[in-house]
Amino acid sequence: MSWSWLEQTAAVVKKEWTAERRDTSASVTALVLSFGTVFTLAFAFYGRTVDAPAAAGMMWAALLFAGVSTLTRTFVAEDEQGTGDLLRVWSQPYVVFWGKAAYACLQMAVVGAVVALSFVVLMSLAVKEPLLFFCSLGGGVFALGGTVTLTSAIISRGANRSNLSGVVALPLLLPLLAMGVASGRSALEGSQLASGWQACAGTWLYTLVVFAVAPHLFAAIWREP
Repeated sequence: MSWSWLEQTAAVVKKEWTAERRDTSASVTALVLSFGTVFTLAFAFYGRTVDAPAAAGMMWAALLFAGVSTLTRTFVAEDEQGTGDLLRVWSQPYVVFWGKAAYACLQMAVVGAVVALSFVVLMSLAVKEPLLFFCSLGGGVFALGGTVTLTSAIISRGANRSNLSGVVALPLLLPLLAMGVASGRSALEGSQLASGWQACAGTWLYTLVVFAVAPHLFAAIWREP
């Protein structure tokens, strides 16, 4: 790792931020979808008590929906705007991946915070183990950012990109979803903490595996004509 590598990665992040400022429709859509999903669930269960397993499952389903529906446009937008080929010529694939993944993780952190906080408040949930709750949420956010960045690169050359996004991303994210629900349930209930922390560690290990493998897969895909 060198300062040049960091500067190029930071330049990709800055490019993503500049493009986002020019067209905020994707960010606004992500926030509206996230809050709309949580509001719909809260309205459906208004006046009823939601147990911890159901609440954890619904919250992670909302996170998955928000992440897949918005972050999969990371590379699709490049090809639609005709800037993908220019990026291939001027940038190294590893730099492009880390820059795109870093920006996707930042986006997912904002979306995750909105979903989790609004879900806890609107559903009137008591988080009995806040540290476990936020640690598992952090692992899930980074894993979602890295995985969806890779799947966005895979589907960007496809004909039916919008339909392919969920098909490609969902099988990869199912193990993460299972571990996130298990740790979230333990955090909300305040019980079975040992298994909850194991599931939380699993989300972070999943993140490490994603960021160890994804850059190399991305480099192989990115250079193909």
